[in-house]
This record gives sequence, C-alpha cells and structure tokens, in this order.
Amino acid sequence: MQRVKIWDAFVRLNHWLMVALVVALWWTAEQGEMERHLQLAGILGGLIVARILWGLFGSESARFSRFVKGPAAVVEHFKELGQGQYQPGNTHNAAGGWAVVALLLVLLVQFTTGLFADDEIFFSGPLASAVSGDLSDFLTGIHKDNFNVLIAVVVLHVVAIILYRLRGINLVAAMIHGKREGVAAPRLVNAWWAIIAAAALATAFYFFIN
Repeated sequence: MQRVKIWDAFVRLNHWLMVALVVALWWTAEQGEMERHLQLAGILGGLIVARILWGLFGSESARFSRFVKGPAAVVEHFKELGQGQYQPGNTHNAAGGWAVVALLLVLLVQFTTGLFADDEIFFSGPLASAVSGDLSDFLTGIHKDNFNVLIAVVVLHVVAIILYRLRGINLVAAMIHGKREGVAAPRLVNAWWAIIAAAALATAFYFFIN
C-alpha cells in the first residue's frame, strides 16, 4: 500500500525534543544543576506553547479538533482494538488524542509552577518574588507533586505504545519518518512556520527565565 505523510516535521521534531528535555530536566534537578535546569525549562516552555498553537492552527493531523473526541469514540476505539478491527488513521486515535492533551497539560502545569517555585535554599523561580511566600510554597508543592503525575502519564504512554505494537501497530515508526500506509493524506501546513515560531518562543522564554 502507498505510504503518505501524516506528521509534519515540526510535530516529529517537537515530540522528540520534548522527550529529551524532560529527561534532561529530571537529571539536572536530581544533580542540583538548577541553572542548567532553568535554561532547559525555558526551551521546553517554548516548545509546549508552540505545540499548543500548532494544535489550533497547524497541519490537519496535528489539530486538536481532529483527534479530541468524546467518551463514546474512546470506548468504540478500545472495542475495535480489542476485537482486532482497529485500523490506524491519519492522526491520533480517540484514546491517543486525550493522551496528547493530558501530556501537554501536565507539562504546561510543570513549566508554569516552576516559574513561581522556591525551595528557600538553592533555587528560586524567576517569578517567585512576584507572589506571596504562601502562594510560592503552594506552587512549589504542585511543581514537585506534578512531576509524579508527569511520570505516570509518560509510563502510560510507553505502555500504550508497547500494547499497540503487540497488535501490529507501530506508532513509533510513524513519529520518526512521519508516514503511514493505507490512509488518506491530511492537509499539512509548511512546518517551517512552526519551527521558526518554536525557536522564537524558546529563545524568548530562555532569556526571560535566565
């Protein structure tokens, strides 16, 4: 069957950069390298905002309106998957769409709360002094607890990828080369617009935070 491109270059690049940055942010926090942690957080913040904007105005397959479905669609998807009748389309499936939204929201909460976080020893976010000490402590707590939520979402994401692979559906390959067989080609917007916007946002956040 003919392979068509379903994921533009920005979606794929953004995906793998986020993976690398989350790992790097965890490592720098564990090692107490908070200056580097802040630098990387600024870049991640730019990528998050750019992906959200691309989900509103970008390529058809990347738009939230294309893959965020109601509960009935999610149930139907799992029913088809369980019966071996599911065939991948040219965007995220109904369950995967909600996984994307959940991951972006958790990352956005992590980034935003980090701006106000203050451990009162080694680290103080760039906006910590703009709020009261009690509010900063509250947001610091969310920042720490939300990381556990992020880990849970990531683990669920990985488990889902493995389960789909056991069903003969390779989700990772499509996110590498961007192509899938036997589906209609979605309308793709020039990814350079998103890449330039993401670079600009990442640079702006980088200098704002640091």
